[in-house]
Amino acid sequence: MTKVYGTGAYDFKRHRVAEYPVDSTTQVTDPKTGSALPNSITLLEIQRDRLTKIAEANWSKAGDGSKPIKPFDPNLVKEIYETELVVLGGRKTVPLQRVMILEVSQYLENYLWPNFDPETVSFEHMMSMILMVNEKFRENVAAWVCFYDRKDVFKAFIEKVLRLKEQGRSLRIAEKTNYLLFMINAFQSLEDEIVSETVLSLASLQSWLSLSYGRFQMELCLNTDLIKKWKRMIKREAKEVMKRGEPFDPSTMLEAKFLRNIIEEFLEVLDSKVFSYSHGDDEDNELVDANGFEKVNDACILYCERFMEFLIDLLSQLPTRRYNCVPKF
Repeated sequence: MTKVYGTGAYDFKRHRVAEYPVDSTTQVTDPKTGSALPNSITLLEIQRDRLTKIAEANWSKAGDGSKPIKPFDPNLVKEIYETELVVLGGRKTVPLQRVMILEVSQYLENYLWPNFDPETVSFEHMMSMILMVNEKFRENVAAWVCFYDRKDVFKAFIEKVLRLKEQGRSLRIAEKTNYLLFMINAFQSLEDEIVSETVLSLASLQSWLSLSYGRFQMELCLNTDLIKKWKRMIKREAKEVMKRGEPFDPSTMLEAKFLRNIIEEFLEVLDSKVFSYSHGDDEDNELVDANGFEKVNDACILYCERFMEFLIDLLSQLPTRRYNCVPKF
């Protein structure tokens, strides 16, 4: 059975199920007890690592301060993401040791977040921030504290995260899983003021805009007390859009599209990527079972597991379950 860090009784003060799976074949064995030891990285390895050298030259404040820090370079963020943080296959979603080294160097606090500009931020910059926030949750440290110095920009950051898939770029399955893990962590942090203000609207009454017309009318008939609330909500949203001089189309609102889009993405992965049907007649092919299915895609299985975790969180928390017990399809 796949071992997962962070699920032991004493690993974390607060239980976090959204952890990275560990490949048991790469674990070190204790010579005395014969039990598997967790993968780790030593201080000496961190000091000698290439990423540490880059951090010292560009953002780290741990040194003596004798060397001047270089100005922000968006190409460096892109290069680090593409060479150090991208996983091309397998069940792992991130190269854990590389992310750990970046977290030790305070990559998010000293480089990514201070230089975040919602107008010019790149895809690699956004995904790097998502990975670093996820790593903070994995290590059970305060993930949102660094965002408090720019509360006014945090809403723009969350909006960029939610619109990340609208850029026309095709995400790898590992990137989709990391994105979903970030949303899980966000919805598990509703006690944090800056998070709840921006995320809670995704599970509000506005999500009913994605319902079919017939189902929407049926739900309003069954919940007549929501009719007045619905009219007030539409009127308020229309007024805000008119202030910006934009046409009001409720179906294009982010709150209306988010849950529907993420459910459709899950169904697509589940239907076409977890298993791929083989039409070959080769009986000796070991990757094909008796039913004609090829080997299961572990990365897609992990994505589906994360989606179910996300859905369970939405339906079990008091602030989010009120309007989301209605199926969208």
